[in-house]
Amino acid sequence: MSLVSDVLETETPKMKWWGEQHFDLNRPKSWQFGSLLFRLSRGLQEWRMEYHRPAVQYDYEQQWHAIDDPEFSFPSPVHIERYMFKNTHEDIQIMPRLADRSVVIRPVDPIYIPAGQRGTLYISTPLWVAGFVSGQKEPLFDIPVILPKDTWFGPNHRTGEICYATAVDGRTDLHQLKIRAFRAVTPIEFHNTSHEQLRFDRMNVPVPALPLFYSESTGRLWTSQIKVLHEGIDRPPRIRIENRTPPQAGEVIYVHPPRVPAGALFNMFESLF
Repeated sequence: MSLVSDVLETETPKMKWWGEQHFDLNRPKSWQFGSLLFRLSRGLQEWRMEYHRPAVQYDYEQQWHAIDDPEFSFPSPVHIERYMFKNTHEDIQIMPRLADRSVVIRPVDPIYIPAGQRGTLYISTPLWVAGFVSGQKEPLFDIPVILPKDTWFGPNHRTGEICYATAVDGRTDLHQLKIRAFRAVTPIEFHNTSHEQLRFDRMNVPVPALPLFYSESTGRLWTSQIKVLHEGIDRPPRIRIENRTPPQAGEVIYVHPPRVPAGALFNMFESLF
């Protein structure tokens, strides 16, 4: 998996691209989210969503802006979806969501936690853009801003699951993790209570089971914290999803619940050494 370095990001993006949008009849609005061109329009009895995604997207493309001419022609191909209603409401919530599958990360360098040590790794995963209207529990649309690659995670080709792979550079210092408009930060706290040094090369982050928060003071979207307790090579690590963000997030606003209920067990690691 190719990794994109944080140094390619030269600007701090405007963060808050989501919120409630008011639509007059047949007056579309368009945005550019990174490299994704996105347009919404409201008819009397339908919403229409269209977008253009280039063949190649880069993770460092984290800028966004409203497009002055909302009716300008998108390049091909253009994906169009229409949603029928008896009558449309004039407002829609455009919101960020976490990925709809687990996300596999591979640190640039293997991570080691010596026996008896603990530490926190800050990673980020890609976001989706979703549209919610009054009276509907599920979103009308729910698409990734930057489409991640598919990957397989498991001990063999028969046991495991299809996940997303993403470029990542995990940081032990939060301030070294670039602020990105279309990624959310997940803190993963490791505690190695065994007598052996712990190492991992790949980690499967269960983002559909995580809630999403926004911290205005840090300018970041956050998930709740994950704790990993490793007690020995003869037993799997214990994984716990906390119901809170870490103190480094500051005061947070609840943005979105988890996509799926959190289960008791997650297969986050293929192997630990």
